[in-house]
Amino acid sequence: MDILFSMEGKKILVVEDDRSLARLMEIMLGGRGARVVLCHAPFSAVNLARRLRPDLVILDIHLPRFSGLWVLKKLRQEEETREIPVLVSSVLSDEKRIRQLEEMGRTHFLPKSKGIGALMEKVEELLGGGPRERGRPGE
Repeated sequence: MDILFSMEGKKILVVEDDRSLARLMEIMLGGRGARVVLCHAPFSAVNLARRLRPDLVILDIHLPRFSGLWVLKKLRQEEETREIPVLVSSVLSDEKRIRQLEEMGRTHFLPKSKGIGALMEKVEELLGGGPRERGRPGE
Protein backbone atom coordinates (compact mmCIF):
# COMPACT_ATOMS: atom_id res chain seq x y z
CA MET A 1 0.00 0.00 0.00
CA ASP A 2 1.27 3.50 -0.80
CA ILE A 3 1.69 5.88 2.09
CA LEU A 4 0.62 9.23 0.68
CA PHE A 5 2.49 12.36 1.62
CA SER A 6 0.19 15.03 3.03
CA MET A 7 0.65 18.48 1.56
CA GLU A 8 -1.47 20.04 4.30
CA GLY A 9 -0.45 23.65 4.89
CA LYS A 10 1.69 23.86 1.73
CA LYS A 11 1.05 26.61 -0.81
CA ILE A 12 1.65 25.83 -4.47
CA LEU A 13 1.47 28.35 -7.30
CA VAL A 14 0.68 26.71 -10.65
CA VAL A 15 1.59 28.87 -13.66
CA GLU A 16 0.05 27.13 -16.64
CA ASP A 17 -1.90 28.52 -19.61
CA ASP A 18 -3.60 25.18 -20.36
CA ARG A 19 -6.59 25.69 -18.09
CA SER A 20 -7.69 22.04 -18.06
CA LEU A 21 -4.21 20.87 -17.07
CA ALA A 22 -3.97 23.59 -14.43
CA ARG A 23 -7.35 22.52 -13.02
CA LEU A 24 -6.23 18.87 -12.94
CA MET A 25 -3.15 19.88 -10.94
CA GLU A 26 -5.34 21.91 -8.61
CA ILE A 27 -7.60 18.91 -7.98
CA MET A 28 -4.74 16.44 -7.49
CA LEU A 29 -2.63 18.69 -5.25
CA GLY A 30 -5.62 20.08 -3.39
CA GLY A 31 -6.75 16.54 -2.71
CA ARG A 32 -3.54 16.08 -0.73
CA GLY A 33 -4.28 19.18 1.35
CA ALA A 34 -2.24 21.80 -0.51
CA ARG A 35 -3.55 25.29 -1.06
CA VAL A 36 -3.25 25.68 -4.83
CA VAL A 37 -3.36 29.01 -6.62
CA LEU A 38 -3.71 28.95 -10.39
CA CYS A 39 -2.24 31.61 -12.62
CA HIS A 40 -2.53 31.73 -16.39
CA ALA A 41 -0.59 34.95 -17.06
CA PRO A 42 3.21 35.24 -16.67
CA PHE A 43 3.28 38.83 -15.39
CA SER A 44 0.70 38.04 -12.72
CA ALA A 45 2.73 35.00 -11.65
CA VAL A 46 5.64 37.10 -10.43
CA ASN A 47 3.35 39.36 -8.41
CA LEU A 48 1.47 36.38 -6.97
CA ALA A 49 4.69 34.63 -5.96
CA ARG A 50 5.92 37.78 -4.27
CA ARG A 51 2.65 38.15 -2.35
CA LEU A 52 1.89 34.48 -1.54
CA ARG A 53 5.43 33.23 -0.90
CA PRO A 54 4.46 29.70 -2.00
CA ASP A 55 6.34 26.59 -0.93
CA LEU A 56 6.61 25.62 -4.61
CA VAL A 57 5.95 27.09 -8.05
CA ILE A 58 5.01 24.75 -10.90
CA LEU A 59 5.86 26.62 -14.07
CA ASP A 60 5.22 26.01 -17.76
CA ILE A 61 7.81 27.50 -20.11
CA HIS A 62 5.54 28.08 -23.10
CA LEU A 63 3.25 30.87 -21.92
CA PRO A 64 1.53 33.72 -23.79
CA ARG A 65 3.17 37.18 -24.00
CA PHE A 66 6.12 36.45 -21.68
CA SER A 67 7.77 33.04 -21.52
CA GLY A 68 8.05 30.98 -18.39
CA LEU A 69 11.79 31.58 -18.66
CA TRP A 70 11.09 35.30 -18.13
CA VAL A 71 9.03 34.39 -15.04
CA LEU A 72 11.83 32.21 -13.70
CA LYS A 73 14.44 34.93 -14.23
CA LYS A 74 12.25 37.48 -12.43
CA LEU A 75 11.67 35.08 -9.53
CA ARG A 76 15.41 34.52 -9.17
CA GLN A 77 16.20 38.26 -9.34
CA GLU A 78 13.91 39.26 -6.49
CA GLU A 79 14.94 38.69 -2.90
CA GLU A 80 11.43 37.67 -1.78
CA THR A 81 11.18 34.88 -4.35
CA ARG A 82 14.79 33.86 -4.98
CA GLU A 83 14.70 30.75 -2.74
CA ILE A 84 11.28 29.41 -3.75
CA PRO A 85 11.71 26.02 -5.44
CA VAL A 86 10.43 25.98 -9.02
CA LEU A 87 9.37 22.86 -10.89
CA VAL A 88 9.43 23.53 -14.61
CA SER A 89 6.93 21.24 -16.30
CA SER A 90 7.16 21.63 -20.03
CA VAL A 91 7.32 19.89 -23.39
CA LEU A 92 10.81 21.37 -23.66
CA SER A 93 13.32 18.71 -24.64
CA ASP A 94 16.52 20.63 -25.44
CA GLU A 95 19.12 19.25 -23.00
CA LYS A 96 21.19 22.46 -23.08
CA ARG A 97 18.13 24.57 -22.19
CA ILE A 98 17.17 22.16 -19.40
CA ARG A 99 20.67 22.43 -17.88
CA GLN A 100 20.43 26.23 -18.07
CA LEU A 101 17.13 26.13 -16.18
CA GLU A 102 18.48 23.82 -13.50
CA GLU A 103 21.58 26.01 -13.06
CA MET A 104 19.37 28.96 -12.12
CA GLY A 105 19.18 27.60 -8.58
CA ARG A 106 16.40 25.69 -6.82
CA THR A 107 14.95 24.86 -10.23
CA HIS A 108 13.95 21.37 -11.31
CA PHE A 109 12.68 20.05 -14.64
CA LEU A 110 10.07 17.42 -15.42
CA PRO A 111 8.83 16.76 -18.97
CA LYS A 112 5.04 17.00 -19.31
CA SER A 113 5.18 13.70 -21.18
CA LYS A 114 5.93 11.94 -17.85
CA GLY A 115 2.33 12.53 -16.78
CA ILE A 116 0.49 13.66 -13.67
CA GLY A 117 1.71 10.72 -11.55
CA ALA A 118 5.36 11.66 -12.06
CA LEU A 119 4.49 15.30 -11.39
CA MET A 120 2.88 14.37 -8.07
CA GLU A 121 5.92 12.32 -7.05
CA LYS A 122 8.28 15.17 -7.93
CA VAL A 123 6.15 17.65 -5.98
CA GLU A 124 6.23 15.31 -2.96
CA GLU A 125 10.01 15.09 -3.24
CA LEU A 126 10.43 18.87 -3.49
CA LEU A 127 8.11 19.52 -0.55
CA GLY A 128 10.02 17.12 1.65
CA GLY A 129 8.02 13.96 1.23
CA GLY A 130 10.85 12.04 -0.36
CA PRO A 131 10.15 8.97 -2.47
CA ARG A 132 6.98 7.07 -1.68
CA GLU A 133 7.31 4.27 0.82
CA ARG A 134 5.79 0.87 0.16
CA GLY A 135 4.51 -1.58 2.72
CA ARG A 136 1.67 -2.18 5.11
CA PRO A 137 0.73 0.43 7.68
CA GLY A 138 2.68 -0.07 10.86
CA GLU A 139 5.69 -1.69 9.21
